[in-house]
Amino acid sequence: MLKTQVQELEANKIALTIEVEKEKVNAAYDNFYRRAARSIRIPGFRQGKAPKSVIAKFIGPDSVREQVEEELVQEVYPQAIKETKLHPVSRFEVEDSNLKEGEPFTFKAIFEVRPQLGDFNYKGFTTQVQHEIVDDESVDKVIKQLQEQYSKTEPVEEGELQNGDYFSANVEVACDGEVDEELSDEKATHKFDENDKIFSSCKGMKVGETREFEVKIDNEDEKDSKYFGKTLNYKVTLSRISRPTLPELNDEFAKSISNEFESFDGLKNKIREDLEERAKYDAEERAFDATLDQIMENYQFDVPESMIQSTIDFFIQGLDRRWRQYGTTIQDYLRNSGKDVNEFRETFRDKATRQTKIMLLIDAIGDRENIEVTDADYREEIEKRAKDYGMPVEKLLSSLAGSEGEDNVKFSLRSQKIRDFLLKNNQINYDMVKEAEFNKGETDA
Repeated sequence: MLKTQVQELEANKIALTIEVEKEKVNAAYDNFYRRAARSIRIPGFRQGKAPKSVIAKFIGPDSVREQVEEELVQEVYPQAIKETKLHPVSRFEVEDSNLKEGEPFTFKAIFEVRPQLGDFNYKGFTTQVQHEIVDDESVDKVIKQLQEQYSKTEPVEEGELQNGDYFSANVEVACDGEVDEELSDEKATHKFDENDKIFSSCKGMKVGETREFEVKIDNEDEKDSKYFGKTLNYKVTLSRISRPTLPELNDEFAKSISNEFESFDGLKNKIREDLEERAKYDAEERAFDATLDQIMENYQFDVPESMIQSTIDFFIQGLDRRWRQYGTTIQDYLRNSGKDVNEFRETFRDKATRQTKIMLLIDAIGDRENIEVTDADYREEIEKRAKDYGMPVEKLLSSLAGSEGEDNVKFSLRSQKIRDFLLKNNQINYDMVKEAEFNKGETDA
């Protein structure tokens, strides 16, 4: 039987005093000595027959006490946490331990806990955000991208390099009178854009032609370049021109994209539907974030350092996975930039603090409004995902059952429900704007 006492040391930090009855202490010592007798060889005694006093002297009393203490703490700590209904968010440290065979064992476990949020307002805020207008121009833009994606390229033997053409060339670049191997490329391949600062001078070139020109590196966004302020001398010899041929926009084009579409109008309608759904979702996400910002402005609270560090870990792990796709790592970046790992981690602090607070607020709102994910909710989501993945529902259910994947799906569904609740219970005003005006002058009311 455990005796526990909870003492709040500071905000979100707890000292949990745990007392273990002497019978359990004696049993722990007995178990340790039995195991030790079977596992060690002591001169003059058969294995497993050495008395406790001899074993203690052979191992050392302090070592015995440390090992028994570790085993007892690891056994009773989870039980004490369950009984006290605390929510640790950090590892615990042991203080004031007084373990002695034949006596009750008392120790303090010091750790950070999940904050218990007080009363805070999360209804009645007014937020104003932008909502992108989906019109014919928006649909035509996607159609054009699809048209380019499904285009075919044909070599141009006699023509001149035009906007949108692909070209291959031997590019030799000199800086300060010396050929720069880093910038030069014998088999360079580019898509020609007449607005490109470097290769715009190649417009009108023919296969086999050589052209020389200068490029001054002086733009504001180039100031961190080692070439900033210098003039680079380019010598380009064109070896190939390929010109894309765009497919006709008709029913056959729609069918080539997917057998889901029987006509070009059907493709356009689906594109418009998807764009409108995405625009709505994006606008609601901005409204959700802006509402959470207002809630946090009106309710200040501290979060445990361990939770902030865990969120930073999450950010860095995601960043490292993305970087590895491009053949580099966090370690490479730190080595090349000369930054200390702690300095690098600190750059994520503000973002991690905000994200941790948002997580706590969302969870607290869900608890107060009794927002839960039902079995029917979960089943509906799995059926939707199974359709998207093209796999049987039961197979997907089986693969997720009892795993972290199932918890992640339910967490996502609950977060979505809480998001919808906040959007319904706060005033959201949308500024309908075209894509070109997007993100200009967006303000919170």
